[in-house]
Amino acid sequence: MEQDQARIPKYIPIRDAIAHDIESGVLEAHAKLPSERVLSEQFQTTRVAAREALLALETDGLIYRLDRRGWYVRSPRIIYHPQSTKNFNQFVIEQGYEPSTEVISSELTTATSWDAKHLKVEKGHPIYSVWRRRCINGRPVLVEHLRVNAELFPEFLTHDLKQSITLLMANQYDCHITRADINLYPTALSDQQAKALHVNTGALGLYICRSNRNEEGVITDVDQEYWLHDVLDLHFEARA
Repeated sequence: MEQDQARIPKYIPIRDAIAHDIESGVLEAHAKLPSERVLSEQFQTTRVAAREALLALETDGLIYRLDRRGWYVRSPRIIYHPQSTKNFNQFVIEQGYEPSTEVISSELTTATSWDAKHLKVEKGHPIYSVWRRRCINGRPVLVEHLRVNAELFPEFLTHDLKQSITLLMANQYDCHITRADINLYPTALSDQQAKALHVNTGALGLYICRSNRNEEGVITDVDQEYWLHDVLDLHFEARA
């Protein structure tokens, strides 16, 4: 028995104890966790073991880290239906949370080869490039890169880009999205994405790319979203 105990990694008891407190409700959403030093003293182990326990809990999606602020218990995941036409603000508010959006950058530029392929335009075609960071209850949860066909939306950058782009297109340009082609897969966040979300480069993420089409089937914009891995609970419906 002692030999079996010795083979158990030192971080496991810390991880299990914190996970139990989270799952039983002792630690509530957004509660701040003790520092590595405090945990190592509490469990009479090393700071390395405490750090490994926190990293394991982060990988499990139970806690999250804010740069220079510490570790926190994450809130319940947001239910997300990729096929739904509801925008970010709508589905976040409906689930009792507060959404917010920050425009990182916006510019009129020309289409690269990648842009041209996905927007179905010629290389060099005028497009708008918009980077935004979106938060739930003040926590950054996704950074997105929007590429918009500039010919379809004159003076696009003069509008408030913190609002739903889908609603902006509908209300200001009478352009209604009727179809979206969606790709999603796990990813590791790049340096730029990680900095925007206050996590380490290489942190786990979820990539969602949405190509939106109007009533005529023309692609209006391509929206690349880079989510933190512990935010969404994806729901799909299958019918026979």
